[in-house]
Amino acid sequence: MNITQKRKVLQRIQECENDIEELKRCRSEIAKTGYASATLASSGGSKSYTRLDLTKITEAISALNSELKKLKAMLKGSSSQTLWQSVLVVYDL
Repeated sequence: MNITQKRKVLQRIQECENDIEELKRCRSEIAKTGYASATLASSGGSKSYTRLDLTKITEAISALNSELKKLKAMLKGSSSQTLWQSVLVVYDL
């Protein structure tokens, strides 16, 4: 992974972490105060959630956490490690 790729991964990690924190804040605010809606604006665009969408907010947080884990795993990889996590065997008949 070259430096430009690492920078892009680090930027995306930062965006994910910011979005996760904002979604958690929105989820908490909606659940506590009973507001009808909340809006999250990020680099990927803005999204609006309503009180009925608390499960969607939780799913979005889960998806971002999953992406975050994958991005961090990409950074942990080194040139000494193999590129493939698993090897598929293809038989030619």
